[in-house]
Amino acid sequence: MSIQTLPLSVDIQEGKMRVQQELGLDTCLKFSIDPQTVGLLESEFTQEVLTIRASHIMPVPNKPSCILGILSRRRRVYWAIDLAMLLGLQPLDQNIRLYEVILISVQQISLALIVPKVLGVVHIPNDTFDQNISAVPATLRPYLKGFINDKGEFSYLLKAENIVQSTILHS
Repeated sequence: MSIQTLPLSVDIQEGKMRVQQELGLDTCLKFSIDPQTVGLLESEFTQEVLTIRASHIMPVPNKPSCILGILSRRRRVYWAIDLAMLLGLQPLDQNIRLYEVILISVQQISLALIVPKVLGVVHIPNDTFDQNISAVPATLRPYLKGFINDKGEFSYLLKAENIVQSTILHS
């Protein structure tokens, strides 16, 4: 299996996307969820990746602890979510001054996912994802589409739809 990582500054053109689809490749954003867990999101749901100061997130009282607050970007307001905490994993370090942010959008719902590190864009053959999630931690299962075991490194393909519709966020 071959996973090709590209730098974040690569501009994916429409023609290249068609070729990748014909070859059976998924284009995904690869990132750390917590120090031990690598996540993937399909590029169709990713709007933008940016780094912001933690102070640019305005806290909102009486929300679940995974909601860090709100942030404003290009005249839009996003809920800022600690993705690891939402998934039941090790939450972000509270002493971080700069946040790595993934802006996602699914069916007109947008969120800002805060992660420790964005690792780049990868192209993954469609047939390499394992759908048998019974061995995956139970807290991840509702958000998981599949996973890859690449030489002992697990990368979890997350369902963006399930993240934005999480009952934790809407309680």
